[in-house]
Amino acid sequence: MKLYFLFRLPPSAFILLFLSACLATVTPPPPVVLKAAGSTSMAPLLADLAAAYSAQQPHVTFDIQGGGSHLGQTLVESGRVDLGLVSWPAQNLPGTVRSISIARDAVAVILHPDHKIENLSLLEARNIFSGRLLNWQEVDGLTGPIQVVSREDGSGARAAFEALVMADERVTPTAIVLPNSQAVVDYVAQHAGAVGYVSLALVTEKVYAVPLEGVPPSLDSLTGGTYPLTRELALLVPRQSRPELAKFVEFSLSPAGQAIVATKWGPVR
Repeated sequence: MKLYFLFRLPPSAFILLFLSACLATVTPPPPVVLKAAGSTSMAPLLADLAAAYSAQQPHVTFDIQGGGSHLGQTLVESGRVDLGLVSWPAQNLPGTVRSISIARDAVAVILHPDHKIENLSLLEARNIFSGRLLNWQEVDGLTGPIQVVSREDGSGARAAFEALVMADERVTPTAIVLPNSQAVVDYVAQHAGAVGYVSLALVTEKVYAVPLEGVPPSLDSLTGGTYPLTRELALLVPRQSRPELAKFVEFSLSPAGQAIVATKWGPVR
C-alpha cells in the first residue's frame, strides 16, 4: 500500500522530496583563518584583497599583522603564519617557501604639505638621506634643518630605498627611525623640516610627494614605467600549503584580484 501511494504522487512531489533530502545533507564548510604578517606597506593591499575574497568565501577570514618584511619571511619559514608579506625581494629563501609577486609599488619621498619642492634628483635625495645636506637652504632655499625620517632594519621599504637611492651609503644615523609606514606619514605631516619615504598607496593630502628626476609619483608613472623608485610586492607561501591558501593566491592573481590591485598599486597581470 505504501509503495502504491508513493508511485501515485505527482512528479512535482518527487522533486520536492529529492531537494529536501539534498538540503538536509548539505553542511557549510568549516571556518578557516589565514594568518599573514610582514610588510606594513602591503597590509592595506592584503586587507583589500582579503575583504573581497571573504565576501565570496565567508568561511575564510584573515588575521593580518605588520612587523616588517624580514619578520614576515621569518614567520612563514617557521610555519607560524600562512602568508609572509614582503615589499622587497626575500633573501636566502628556502626551497620550502616560494615568492609570488602580486603587485608593483612606487616608493614616494614625502615632505610636510607646506613644503613643496618642485623636483629632486636621485643624487640630491641621496645627499639628504645620508646626512651630507643638513639644511633645506642647500636644496631649495627654505631655511631650516633637515630631519630625516626612516624605517627600521628589516623593513622592505628601507631595503628598497637603500638599494634604489642610497647605493653604497647608509641612511644617516641622526634619522628618526619609525616602526611602520603610517608612523612615517604622521610624523612628516606634523614637522615642517621632515622628509621620509613610504609606499605610494599611503600618500594622502596630509603630506606632499616630491617628483623625482622630474617625474611625480603616481599610478600613471608607476604603470607607465617612468617613475624611478619602484618595487614588487610579494606573498611568501609554503610550497605545501592548504587548499584555502592556494585558492586565495589564485584569486589575488585573477582579473578580479588584479582589478583591486590596480586601484592603488600597479598590477602584475
